[in-house]
Amino acid sequence: MQGTKTLTGLIILLVISTVIKAQSDYIPLQNKQYQLLDRLDIQLQNDSILGFTTTKPYNRQKVTARIAELMSLEEAGLYPASLSQVDLYNMKRLLMNNAEWAPPYLDSFASRKPLLKTFYRTPANMYAVNTEDFTLRVDPLLNFEFGHANDGTGSTYINARGISIRGTIAKKLGFYTSLLETQERDPAYVRAFVDKYEAVPGQGYFKRSGTKDFDYTDARGGITFNAGKHFDFVFAYDKLFIGNGYRSLFLSDFSNAYLFLKVNTRVWKLNYQNIFAEQTAPFTYANGDNLRPKKYMAAHHLSFQAAKWINVGLFESIAFGRSNGFELDYLNPFIFYRAIERHEGSPDKASVGLDFKINAIKNTQFYGQLLINELVMSEVLHPSRGDWRNKQALQLGVKYINALGISNLDLQAEMNIIRPFVYTHYDSAGSFTHYNQPLAHPLGANLREFILLAKYQPTPRLYMQGKLIAYKQGLDSAGFNFGSNLLLNYKTRVRDQNIFIGSGIPVNSVTLGFNASYELFENMFVDLNATYRTYNVKEQPNSNVFFYSIGFRANLQRREFNF
Repeated sequence: MQGTKTLTGLIILLVISTVIKAQSDYIPLQNKQYQLLDRLDIQLQNDSILGFTTTKPYNRQKVTARIAELMSLEEAGLYPASLSQVDLYNMKRLLMNNAEWAPPYLDSFASRKPLLKTFYRTPANMYAVNTEDFTLRVDPLLNFEFGHANDGTGSTYINARGISIRGTIAKKLGFYTSLLETQERDPAYVRAFVDKYEAVPGQGYFKRSGTKDFDYTDARGGITFNAGKHFDFVFAYDKLFIGNGYRSLFLSDFSNAYLFLKVNTRVWKLNYQNIFAEQTAPFTYANGDNLRPKKYMAAHHLSFQAAKWINVGLFESIAFGRSNGFELDYLNPFIFYRAIERHEGSPDKASVGLDFKINAIKNTQFYGQLLINELVMSEVLHPSRGDWRNKQALQLGVKYINALGISNLDLQAEMNIIRPFVYTHYDSAGSFTHYNQPLAHPLGANLREFILLAKYQPTPRLYMQGKLIAYKQGLDSAGFNFGSNLLLNYKTRVRDQNIFIGSGIPVNSVTLGFNASYELFENMFVDLNATYRTYNVKEQPNSNVFFYSIGFRANLQRREFNF
């Protein structure tokens, strides 16, 4: 494909023609370090480095350097906020986990008795190399979980094994890769998702083993480099997230990994990120193991630190399909995609968004997102008509750290409202999906959702979390498209008017979950999990399930199905 070849050529040209400096990889999404960084952002009221939290994952080098500075301030008695002993422990552990970017601390992290005098020279990494021109980290990836679900599934399990590698070469090029092989048996509602969308949540190609088990491989990796002080480049096969909430209405990490070029520019009070991605268009396994159809996405996000206490952002994305590859017009990083899309004949799915984050009150953060796919003002002024063309989504949330005066008890409340058809298109390649899964909210559209989260770390090694997720959604039915299923052509909609949130077959769902994790050794956890989920569809038998599990994992995040 000519467009793909051109994009690849552009990447190679950037690498060989730019004066590049040392560049790190990124802290994996959902890593334990994110909770600490979230707390510090709220405490420091939008720190010059840690305050740009909207685009994730975070740069390992920049975060580590800033934490080292904050540790120095704390040791000198100059830290501008109050840190708990657990916070201090987490900051030291963050430096240990990213020690290649904290050279002064390397010796202090040394293990007393390395395994075979070679492995685990520091508690954070199985194998590490630190030389002038080369750094390397190699770690095992493990997740063994066993449980039970009372929905007819019986025993559940996750059996995941893999390896993670990251490093730098000649202080100019960073690289990372991971490979994870997984077999799992999930509760019935997860299997129903797989049957409906022909996709295992968060994954790509999979194989079935019997009627309840899935087998898949999760491979990711990339190279990173920067040009001068202000420009970072990542060419990778991985996941991204844009937002400050539990969910994202812009771009989440729910779907499978995909190929992308990411350019991040940080200057003055601005952080500007461009994403150019190749993804997989909707398909069916009925066609066999043929080449999956391609689709593409271009997006950019601009964050502006308007004042010490407020950060505002602008977002724009375009999703499209082309038989000859990436549309080169969308490579322009400083233009409104909607203008290009109209120039091209308006065949693509363009959306714009606004977001904000406010740290104005002690220990409290307010955040939100507004996504607009289509806005017909004459109909907005008459909401009772329920015009299907008004396709918008709204998120509002609040975080409260050290809640009720209890150190390291963090609470979060979030509301998400998504009108029907927000992410759908008349061309399946233009839907905001990848590998048959939503790129934003896991439930798709046509819903109202409320989330409560409580995270508590009473001691350095004990992590506890409780969650409540409640939503109401209008489902589609055979021959009736009410705008919740993102894979359906919006031209098949049931009508043009009287389309409201919840139109269709109403479903109400509530999920209550609890998790306790104890860190036996650095990045090695024993987990206890329990979840109760109700799922009630009008005029159908209730579908409720209670499932629990115990597990051990190393260098991986817990696998959850919160939809």
